[in-house]
Amino acid sequence: MLDRRDIEEIEFAADATPEAMAKRLAGLHPADIAAALGNVDGETLKSVLGRLDTDVAADVLINLDEHSLSEVLGALEPPEIADIATELPSDDAADVVGILDEGRRAAVLSRLGAEDRREVENLLKYEDESAGGIMASEVVYVNERAAVDEAIRLIREAADEIDEIHNVYVTDRKRRLKGVLSMRTLVLARSGTCVEDILDRDVISVSTDMDQEEVANLFRKYDLVSLPVVEPDGTLIGRITVDDIIDVIHDEADEDISIMAGTREEELHEESALRVSRIRLPWLIVGALGGLGSASVMNLYSLSLEKVLPLAFFVPVITAMGGNVGLQTSTIIVRGMHGSGGLADETISRLLREWRVAVTNAAILGGGVFLAVWLWLDDWPVALAGVVGGALATVVLVAATLGTVMPLLLRRLGFDPAVAQGPFVTTLNDVIGIIVYLGLASLFLERLLPLS
Repeated sequence: MLDRRDIEEIEFAADATPEAMAKRLAGLHPADIAAALGNVDGETLKSVLGRLDTDVAADVLINLDEHSLSEVLGALEPPEIADIATELPSDDAADVVGILDEGRRAAVLSRLGAEDRREVENLLKYEDESAGGIMASEVVYVNERAAVDEAIRLIREAADEIDEIHNVYVTDRKRRLKGVLSMRTLVLARSGTCVEDILDRDVISVSTDMDQEEVANLFRKYDLVSLPVVEPDGTLIGRITVDDIIDVIHDEADEDISIMAGTREEELHEESALRVSRIRLPWLIVGALGGLGSASVMNLYSLSLEKVLPLAFFVPVITAMGGNVGLQTSTIIVRGMHGSGGLADETISRLLREWRVAVTNAAILGGGVFLAVWLWLDDWPVALAGVVGGALATVVLVAATLGTVMPLLLRRLGFDPAVAQGPFVTTLNDVIGIIVYLGLASLFLERLLPLS
């Protein structure tokens, strides 16, 4: 196994041939080979893979990032892709075939064996980010009336096809899930013992349409290494393993970070400045419109700003604090939703907790700013310090409310709650903050006029 520094030290000469590259990488773990070839173009990558054993090439392929995988698949012919797909577990084979366009997908499927084709076609029916979309069809199961010897025999027969066997699932004659047998239970059981007598009936399973994030939460909550997937009638059709869940967690984290920044992950590999601009512009336009909205609000209160110039000094303070508080609150809420699923009955308790925190912060920040403004602008009425401090305290409360409610509302409407951490809520807090601040100032304008 190589660490990042080792991989960075693997450099290929500018004129290095695919043969030289393959020789340099020979004997490394497939994941390390994939990392070392991360910046190689599709044609070269195809040539290097062609000089590796088919099973190694298949493992390298599934360790490539999506961009590199798409490039090399574009360079490979359908028969070559079919040969590689045959070496892969069904879920990885479905991921590879699923990237292809309709014509090439059909060509690859037609070259797979009957059983492999059936498994891949079944998996392609499910949504990419569902339990069905990340499960593998290969699963070891035994009838509940069988003896442990039969279960052990099935494990031995499946060893060549399934790399990691964590559990043996127990079903009835119609393949409906009844329980699970751990490897430890099987090893310790006496020969001839009936499976029905030692199985664990408290088995956790998921349906094919469950979202992959919810599946990941189950793995985390119950410390699972594998999980059976069943049809609505309880029929066992596959399993999800922890290595798939690690990929899900990584992908979801990347997606959330991109959403928070108002962009998308695909721009990492995009070289066209125009296409990158098209990805980023929607949120930037939202921010620009929000800025224009803030400017319009300030224009409405231009009379107050003309008469009490120091009001303009504190606009950045009000908007910055609103954005910071909203971001803090929404981050905590979104993280909590990832951990527990964001259940509706927790909405009130979370809102109350964040309000208690917000009230405390509002009192401290508002009081501190009041004191600072009072001491700094001592030739202006104390009411000016009161307006700035009071507005800041109010904005903290409003921002905390938005940061709590928006993620929960977006989740209820079916949107990713991470959107609440991006420019959307930040811009909304800016506009509301200025309305509160200048509205309060206009209300007490006569008391803010300079001392004569």
